[in-house]
Amino acid sequence: MNAIKNVKIVKGGKILEESVFLYEGDRIVGFSKEIPHGAKITDGGGLYLSAGLIDQHIHGYEGEDTMTHSPEGMAKKLPQNGVTAFLPTTMTQEAEEISAAFGRIREGMKAKSGARILGAHMEGPFIHPAKKGAQNEEYILPPQEKIVEDVVRLVTYAPEQDQDQSFAKAMKERGVILSVGHTTATYAQAKAAYEGGAQSTTHFFNAMPPLHHRDAGVIGAALEGDAYIELIADTIHVAPHLFPILTRLKKERICLITDCMEAGGLPDGRYALGGQPVVVKDRAARLLDGTLAGSVLRLNEGVRNMARFGEVSLPEALMMATENPARLLGLSEMGCLKEGNLADFILLDEECRIYATFIGGECVYQQ
Repeated sequence: MNAIKNVKIVKGGKILEESVFLYEGDRIVGFSKEIPHGAKITDGGGLYLSAGLIDQHIHGYEGEDTMTHSPEGMAKKLPQNGVTAFLPTTMTQEAEEISAAFGRIREGMKAKSGARILGAHMEGPFIHPAKKGAQNEEYILPPQEKIVEDVVRLVTYAPEQDQDQSFAKAMKERGVILSVGHTTATYAQAKAAYEGGAQSTTHFFNAMPPLHHRDAGVIGAALEGDAYIELIADTIHVAPHLFPILTRLKKERICLITDCMEAGGLPDGRYALGGQPVVVKDRAARLLDGTLAGSVLRLNEGVRNMARFGEVSLPEALMMATENPARLLGLSEMGCLKEGNLADFILLDEECRIYATFIGGECVYQQ
């Protein structure tokens, strides 16, 4: 048995009284105030010990892009940011290109090293042209079940493009999670979508109508119900003074994401996203017309920003990148430190600097 002593163990948005973390093989054994006899001991140096971070919306990192590369490259690099599981995210492209990306993701899921590849997040092409953001309008399509392959775990769609809700019904029957995004939906349309099975909201505030006092739109419908909301907490996509409002209303339904593209972890310069040229300057990634094009955010930085500006503790901010996305995605064995769960965990400090990342009980990154 392995014991990590002298750590602040984070679970359920709080720090446990116990300071010894126990695991054996690829599973968590539990927590203790004392070190069991015969355990192999590691001193955690007073660091926080949390479940590994889960990024359900990420397009690329350090020169890799889901639309052009195997996600295995990202899987090996993301643990340095505390990410132990992720959904490689596709873009609005030709159906054949999306299918090819699904094939690479399917193969990548068999890999035994790096962050766990959980399946695909399909962002587009089932979106509204008026809210396409950095997606390519040429390839936008009405919702079609046949394009959604077995590897897809989460689909972003514009519900107003699915007027009879036949697509939503089909996805619900298949167990695919629906996320409302890149949409012009009214409050009534969004509310009907959530009541019809949509569970999430893609990069909240972005690529949707602003909150209006006579039609609250997607924002109002999502805030009043049980829907989860993705948040890019880079302080660029959403102003940080809104973070406390969101945490007061949706703390257990916020899923911190990066929406990171291939420039993540790299210097400012010219890059690409979904085949479109992107310029990165001062931490912001934009198309040539100025449209925000994903981000260069690291997920541990998003957690830090939420703790800094969201009027929540670091353990509460960590919950938004661990337990909340795990609950949304139905990941019963990860995202939370509890007996019997997978030993996917991280050691980090108050500033969310990652000191070590463990996946299945194996240290895959150490500072």
